[in-house]
Amino acid sequence: MQKAISADTMSSLIFVLTLLCTVVSTQMLAGGKKEQDPSRPEYMAMAWKASTTLNENSAANDSPYAMMPIKVLKASTQVVSGIIYEFEILFGEAGCKKGEVDLATLQAANCQLRNGGNRAIYKVNCIERPWQNYLKINVSKIRDVSADEAL
Repeated sequence: MQKAISADTMSSLIFVLTLLCTVVSTQMLAGGKKEQDPSRPEYMAMAWKASTTLNENSAANDSPYAMMPIKVLKASTQVVSGIIYEFEILFGEAGCKKGEVDLATLQAANCQLRNGGNRAIYKVNCIERPWQNYLKINVSKIRDVSADEAL
C-alpha cells in the first residue's frame, strides 16, 4: 500500500532540490578566478612560451641577453570563452644573447642562467582557446629582484 505525499511535503522537497541544484551549479559556472598551484609543470611550460614574447618585446626586456623563467611564483585561471591564465614569474638573464639563440626554442637545455645576471618578476597573462589553436600572451614587468633576494 502506497502512502500519498502531501502538497506541503512535495513543495518542501522541490524547494530543497532547487536550492541544492543552485548551489551545485554556481560552483561550476564560468567566470570566477581560481588560484592554482604554481608548481604545476604545465605552468612552467607556459612560462617558457611567455619568454619568447618577453624577449621579442624590447620595452619589456631591453637587455641584450635573453630572459628565461626561473620559477612560477603565482598562478590563477579564469574560464571565459577560453581560459585566462595569470602568472607572476621570476625571470633571469640567460647567458645567451638575443641575436645568438632562436628565441622560439630557448630552453634550459640550450642556454643557462647568467651568473650575476639581472632578475625580475613579470606579470604574464595568457588567453588560450585550444579548440581554435589560439594563444595570446602579454608580459609586463612588475619589479626588479636583487641578487640576494630569496623568493
